[in-house]
Amino acid sequence: RLFNSTRLPKLNRDELVTDEKGRHLLVLKRGNFYVFDVLDKDGDIVKASEIQANLQYILSDTSPAPEFPLGYLTSEERNTWALLRQKLLDNGNQEALKKVDSAVFCLCLDDFPIKDRIHLSHNMLHGSSVNRWYDKSFSIIMAEDGTAAINFEHSWGDGVAVLRFQNEVFKDSTQRPAVSPQSEPAAVDPSTIVQKLHFNLDDSLKAAIKNAKEKFDATASSLTIDTMEFKRGGKEFLKTQKLSPDAVSQLSFQMAFLRQYGQTT
Repeated sequence: RLFNSTRLPKLNRDELVTDEKGRHLLVLKRGNFYVFDVLDKDGDIVKASEIQANLQYILSDTSPAPEFPLGYLTSEERNTWALLRQKLLDNGNQEALKKVDSAVFCLCLDDFPIKDRIHLSHNMLHGSSVNRWYDKSFSIIMAEDGTAAINFEHSWGDGVAVLRFQNEVFKDSTQRPAVSPQSEPAAVDPSTIVQKLHFNLDDSLKAAIKNAKEKFDATASSLTIDTMEFKRGGKEFLKTQKLSPDAVSQLSFQMAFLRQYGQTT
């Protein structure tokens, strides 16, 4: 379920769908949707220089954010989203949605730098639905300054698989980077490779997106995040004391909840 997967909204019960035939990457930039193949017909990864050329082409697109960003619908109540998705299908968006659903994963390119840890936490946890598609199995979010994180849809599995994937990607990309600031993109024509997806929206769908945005903004604004850096110990120290770092973290959450609300559940 890690790759080529999405959570489809259905009435009363969602459906996890995997399309192993998908070879393309979904890229979001300013709420615009792009796809291009990152795997060849044999399932091998295409040359890094070709991926670089296609991403540079997308980054050079100056299209503004759409007036009605579709990503907000994935933040809606699931039954509401199920009905709206059917409307999208009825409006002739079958092929575009299929491209979104079957993509290997989603890459969200945010066009701003990260200000501080609090901004980092908000942006990677929920961000703006303008440039997100929360139904994908996972999304790599990258800010303008290169700060990156993974946001993943949790119904298909636990964080262990995603953490393992993220650690392997980080290790490989830092120890054996496929591209560098000096790398030259391949001599290909991305305009013939990259496909920009377009969606047909009627007035009812536009109104639904506006309503979803209002609800999303209200929910996001109600979330307060603060951070601190604790330097007196960490997971390695806890292991020397034969304590599970995860267990200590979970207990700390319960202690905080107990102090705040006087109960643990």
